[in-house]
Amino acid sequence: MASTPLTFIILAATVLVSWRAFEQSGLFEKLLHSPYRVKHQKQYYRLFSHMLVHADGIHLALNMFVFYSFGRVMESIFTMNWGSTKGGAMFIALYVLGGAAATLPSMRKHADNYGYNSVGASGAVSALLMAYMVLFPLNEIAFFFIPMPAFIGVFVFFLIEHFMKRNVRSNIAHDAHIWGALFGIVFIALAVPNSIPRFISQVLSVF
Repeated sequence: MASTPLTFIILAATVLVSWRAFEQSGLFEKLLHSPYRVKHQKQYYRLFSHMLVHADGIHLALNMFVFYSFGRVMESIFTMNWGSTKGGAMFIALYVLGGAAATLPSMRKHADNYGYNSVGASGAVSALLMAYMVLFPLNEIAFFFIPMPAFIGVFVFFLIEHFMKRNVRSNIAHDAHIWGALFGIVFIALAVPNSIPRFISQVLSVF
């Protein structure tokens, strides 16, 4: 009997926990990322648990839509190349460690700020998305419903996030998106050593 794909397990767990946290403020408070409590109260689990809770239904739906769209492809690629056990472990590592890496900017800036909190799987999803775009630079994707080759999406992603971080005051942690994406690039470059040279070669072939 085939095992349940990890993509579905992560998605189901995130939806279930997020939905319960919408109704239970205590659970939401316990799982959110708080740099202050990570540093001063040694609650290191928050570096990971924040990926399971979201600000609202739209935040959850957007993250899970992108995660499902690219997660099932990346999980298949990993298991096809490294087998179900190692490939599955690598898939989980990319997602979970990507989400943890996304907390680094807030840990640096807000470790002594008790009032700063963040939630969501955006950093982890950014890591997954960027790894996909590095592996398949010529595949068509859509940003804000605009179709484009994935390699253009890489630059569009960083340009938008950089611009939003510098010029727009909002509750969105754009730094987390950037660091999650950077982790995705580094992870796939180490996991697939020829991925970056192949990315460059395929992009150059277009021109």
